[in-house]
Amino acid sequence: MLTGQTGRGRLVTALFYAVIHATGAFGATAIILDRTHQSQVFHETRHYRIFLPPDYETSGKRYPVVYFFHGWGERYNQCSAGHNYDQGADYSGDNFASFVGTHDLIVVRWDGHNPRTPGENYVRPYNIGPVETDRQFPLYFPELVRYIDATYRTIPDRGHRGTSGLSMGGFMSSWVAGKYPDLVSSMSNFMGSSEFVVGPRGFPVEYRHEEMHNNYDGMRTRMIMGTDDFIQFYHRRMNLIWDYTQGHHESEIFKADHGTPGIAKTMLFHMRAFADPLPKPTVWNHVDVYPEFSVWGWDVATDRKEPGFTVLENVSPTGFHSCVREWVPLGRLLANAQVRITTPSFYRPGQEVTVNLIRLRDGQVRHLQEKADSKGQLTVGLDGEEYEVGIGSGPNLALAGFAIEEAAWATDTKPVRLRACFVNKGDHATAALRVRWETRNAGVRLDAAAATIPPLPPGKSAQVPLAFTVQDPTREIVKLFAVGEHVRLPLEIPTFPAAGKTDDFRIADGLSLPVYQGAETVQQLTLGTGNGDGYANAGERIAILLPEGNAYRAAELFTNDACVDLTKRVSDGWAGYDHVGASAKISLPLIQGSCAPDHLVRALARVQLPDKPNHKIRYRVVEFQVK
Repeated sequence: MLTGQTGRGRLVTALFYAVIHATGAFGATAIILDRTHQSQVFHETRHYRIFLPPDYETSGKRYPVVYFFHGWGERYNQCSAGHNYDQGADYSGDNFASFVGTHDLIVVRWDGHNPRTPGENYVRPYNIGPVETDRQFPLYFPELVRYIDATYRTIPDRGHRGTSGLSMGGFMSSWVAGKYPDLVSSMSNFMGSSEFVVGPRGFPVEYRHEEMHNNYDGMRTRMIMGTDDFIQFYHRRMNLIWDYTQGHHESEIFKADHGTPGIAKTMLFHMRAFADPLPKPTVWNHVDVYPEFSVWGWDVATDRKEPGFTVLENVSPTGFHSCVREWVPLGRLLANAQVRITTPSFYRPGQEVTVNLIRLRDGQVRHLQEKADSKGQLTVGLDGEEYEVGIGSGPNLALAGFAIEEAAWATDTKPVRLRACFVNKGDHATAALRVRWETRNAGVRLDAAAATIPPLPPGKSAQVPLAFTVQDPTREIVKLFAVGEHVRLPLEIPTFPAAGKTDDFRIADGLSLPVYQGAETVQQLTLGTGNGDGYANAGERIAILLPEGNAYRAAELFTNDACVDLTKRVSDGWAGYDHVGASAKISLPLIQGSCAPDHLVRALARVQLPDKPNHKIRYRVVEFQVK
């Protein structure tokens, strides 16, 4: 009988050679056990299936672990008909039993079963899209990890722990790994949904993986796509961001429908990651949907009771950027939320530490002296507005944003000129610093590759020039770094394909018009708030509608015009059309009351056109005067 065993061990070198010398044959098979444990998080018995190497009982070895999250309609011990990835002849025998049968690996299939009432056989797992119960599966994950590590001979560290999953489980694999980068060092996603409604019951949010890419700092990630997959469009959209912002992301497309092709190739990806795990990043980012969370030893608590995201950026022992938003990256700030951010035990108990707070809205600066608690931790109290926070005495340079010059957005294949804003969030002046701009992104020409940041007194900022050209006509983001002595500061800039101007559009300011909803159903819809005259008036909230046949599609807008507040957006859910959980986004910009009459607004409108499984994206330039 298999029992839990204790002891510690390392397999890095041996593991590497096990991967290199794998035969690739699918003859051997793993030990497959279906087990239960008592969950304190869910206050109930939970099931799981575990795959153990054939010699587990006698080897004495410790093993890395991949946690696999099943898809819709499946359970820990049930796969979809014709797509058995556990064992058997499906996928020509390329499955978990075969792989674990020939490799030093443990695979754990957790159970996403989420009955809404006792005893209900409910096929929708994980309490996502919609959030119907209080079961929060991401909060359960650390408990399951602790249990597996205590019960089986695992290598119990993040470097030897990964996640994987199919479809809805692929979404969960990405979400869980991004929430716990301190527990997981590799993540794979078999054709996972890109978006779902998730989070606390009562105030859930729309969570899109393409907007969470920086949660994966210090992690290797892999996306598995299918030529015949019904949601392939969303995978390509996700990769348009991840391919250029994540240094350790890969994807592969198989001739396959929705499923798990290439199990062995993807498990080998994890094995290579275990053999050479990425270190904890020295500077990291994190976005979280929960009011309270912990990551990399930092504890964050808010009193938020409405949908939103807590955003931490460029976090290190010397400080961070923080805010709370309705959506990311640029949603309305939830300024009234109270936030408490507690560091790891960096300090001596009772040590006084300098903390400098810069509120970016108005540049207000506060210099504080805070005492570390009995554990050597420091707690910083903030609200939900945007802050640059410096910790410790001395100069402290941060890159706090950018402003595009001579254009309302950055366009691919055209020179982009902008000014990057650097701020000193320390309590001593910075010296003049020469920085050079660098990027790992292919197809980006740096037209102004260096700049000098002048000396900055505490709390002061300076704008320095940056110029580049994206040679790829379809690029959607560029990631650069300002690199100087003891400085490497990241900057991400959205870019957009070149688009033609159109005069054929409507402005909805309380107008009722026929608008597409749910991808292809036309409804009489009232969008915006105002006098309904079809013009943009100062103080009104509007929508831009592009015609299609006898109806309109509401657009997502992009512009840097100071008269236009783009922090409000709504969603047109397409789940009934393509069965994904994703949505098209609609901007509801506010025309600022201070905007001068006859001011000309220039904006880029984006609409999503249904053509499953390969939807289309259309861009148009629109111009209108403020009345």
